[in-house]
Amino acid sequence: MTMHEDFLGNHSHSPAAQAFHRTSISGQAAEVKAKLIHNVRRNSKRHGVLTSSHILTVLAQDLPADFHRPLLESISHDPLCSDIRTLLTPSGQLFFYSIAHMSIEDAATKGQLEEVKFAMAERIRRDSRIATALTPLNAMFAQFPEITPVKVCSMLNEMQTQAHYRDIKTVSSTSGELYLYCDVHVTDKYATMLARSAVSDACQTIVDTVREESRLYPRPTKVSAFTSQVYDIPPTTLQPCIVRVLNATEFADIRKLVHPETEAEYLYSNLHMTEEQAVALMKWLEEGRQPST
Repeated sequence: MTMHEDFLGNHSHSPAAQAFHRTSISGQAAEVKAKLIHNVRRNSKRHGVLTSSHILTVLAQDLPADFHRPLLESISHDPLCSDIRTLLTPSGQLFFYSIAHMSIEDAATKGQLEEVKFAMAERIRRDSRIATALTPLNAMFAQFPEITPVKVCSMLNEMQTQAHYRDIKTVSSTSGELYLYCDVHVTDKYATMLARSAVSDACQTIVDTVREESRLYPRPTKVSAFTSQVYDIPPTTLQPCIVRVLNATEFADIRKLVHPETEAEYLYSNLHMTEEQAVALMKWLEEGRQPST
């Protein structure tokens, strides 16, 4: 046993050490409480918003979990915090506000809007988790027809700044349509692919994908991949799109390759790859899939 281990073994659990530890934590708790109150009052006064109890996960991250509840209870019994009120929503969310800067009625109205945010987040998370699908922005408008689209967009923007909604992300298609997803269940890359597949113009989807794969990896893109569930381009639509892409001047960088043995078709962008590179990678991809003899 080292001297350091012996010192800890002899003294770390002594009454004096424990008392010092509790005193230190109590001091931290008082500091967290002061910061919480400051944030609540500032949010109520400057921004006119409720403060979610999730803020404790940030402010009190160094405190033991059993200190959280007593800390919150101490606020309700502290004369210096007589202006601080709590609001519990039907979904179980806890918020704080200061009646010195926000009325009870105003807080209740804002609590209802927080419930809408919660419902939107749950819908997005469910779509991502169960269906591995993006949630169109229009679906949010349809789910809350009593709220103007502008207000729905405003709430979604607010959610981007709130820690408990940090898993909710947005992605745009090439046509400008906005989609939402939960990055706990759908990766950013897959979300981008799904957004592309949602675009009505399959040709643009093909071009964007080929250019990105040629640039990022780089590698040519197998044409048959576009009939997969991700892109879901029907085979009857795929070939006319390929012909259109290869003959369009705006897509002049897109080139086609055919493997001499498997006859598999590949596309690449000569903005990011040479023909020699694309051919070599195509052969490697195809021959790597062939059974060994």
